[in-house]
Amino acid sequence: MRARRPPRSTAERRSSGRAERGQTTIDFAVGATLFLLTMAFVFTFVPVMFQPFATSQSDPLVADRVANRLATDVLGDPAEPYVLDETCTTAFFASNPAPSGCSYLYSASSHPYVALGVEDDTRINVTLVDTDGAVVEKIGDSRENARDVITAQRRVLYGGESHELYVRVW
Repeated sequence: MRARRPPRSTAERRSSGRAERGQTTIDFAVGATLFLLTMAFVFTFVPVMFQPFATSQSDPLVADRVANRLATDVLGDPAEPYVLDETCTTAFFASNPAPSGCSYLYSASSHPYVALGVEDDTRINVTLVDTDGAVVEKIGDSRENARDVITAQRRVLYGGESHELYVRVW
């Protein structure tokens, strides 16, 4: 048979109850750490979630889209991507209407924004550079005093030689 324990006094019950149910330093440290990590996560990632709705078109997506469109469709034959047609490319950079067989639509009076599918308030510069770094063709706005310029680059074949196509957006 089990021996019974004498009943505890009230003071004994209160002091032992606090010791059994109290918060230790480790519990507090873990809780505070989890709270601070959660707050750091919120302050870090919540603004980024709303960024796509707050920015204008001057972001990397526009530069990449325009560079791909120029290199694979507008300045050449879609069946041969990254091979630029000399006639279409020369007419495009001269702001001339598209010759027959070219897939861009704009006249000499309009800006290349129409052919590239970007908004009028987006500043853009398209430059074709040879392997020596010399500018072969150039169209668009001057990028002097431009801030936050985003550049997309594509290696293309123009006139049988390798060239770099740069699209700068700001």
